[in-house]
Amino acid sequence: MAIFWNIGQNLSGRDFVVGDVHGHWQQLQNQLAELAFNPACDRLFCLGDIVDRGPDSAAMVEMIDQKVYFSILGNHEAMMIAGFEDPEAVAMHAANGGEWFYRLSPAEQQTLVDKVRQWPWAAEIQAPRGTAGLVHADVPDSDWNTVKQLLRDIGSAWAGGAPFSESDISAAAQPLLWNRGLIRQLYRDIVGLQIGKRDIADLKRVFLEREARMERLGQHSLSPFQVGGIDAVFMGHSYVPFATNVGNCHFLDIYRGEPGEKLGILCLNEALAS
Repeated sequence: MAIFWNIGQNLSGRDFVVGDVHGHWQQLQNQLAELAFNPACDRLFCLGDIVDRGPDSAAMVEMIDQKVYFSILGNHEAMMIAGFEDPEAVAMHAANGGEWFYRLSPAEQQTLVDKVRQWPWAAEIQAPRGTAGLVHADVPDSDWNTVKQLLRDIGSAWAGGAPFSESDISAAAQPLLWNRGLIRQLYRDIVGLQIGKRDIADLKRVFLEREARMERLGQHSLSPFQVGGIDAVFMGHSYVPFATNVGNCHFLDIYRGEPGEKLGILCLNEALAS
């Protein structure tokens, strides 16, 4: 039940990382087939938020074996756990796509929560050309060591069953599972927009117009996105119209279930090589 995992290098196949799946199990299967994903040697790492909104949340949780199919914790898994632990937290989860969970029997809910509580909140993956960090929402102070310190501070309490309502747990959850510091800077300082609800087609147009600008920006402008203590960081949680790389940060929450859309999946080995 370690809250932070260090995962060794895959010596026999490829590693992939995918942004927020949100219950779209079949879409994920379709894209893995396109990639010729081979569970005998390849691995898939989910960035959390594999539940809610889509049709197959329970199937997504059941798929995670932390051997071939991995996941870290996202804020939607956190809401699910909190809703099971505290009746006052049910309304928030249900309002954010969690209705499916409360249609299950108490025994089924318990099984899912027991499993998800064992997932790490963040992880490092060793790769041939460096180390990749996985975290759902944000990297405080643009420093990977801050992520690890936050999780060291609550590791024992979380392993002992502390609820999300406990102050130390909620204080660590806020930056790692909920905050949008880096993505707000991406939208404001590079794309030139305020983060918020916008027409997806318009967002795609603006992001495409700014793509070349992202590549031209100097090191000073990119400094918040050059996370220290790690070679690359992969995050979900906040929508971008397509997989976006700035500095050593990769933002992969790109799927909203619209026709023609695809989940944000990257080959980790290739991303670290670029």
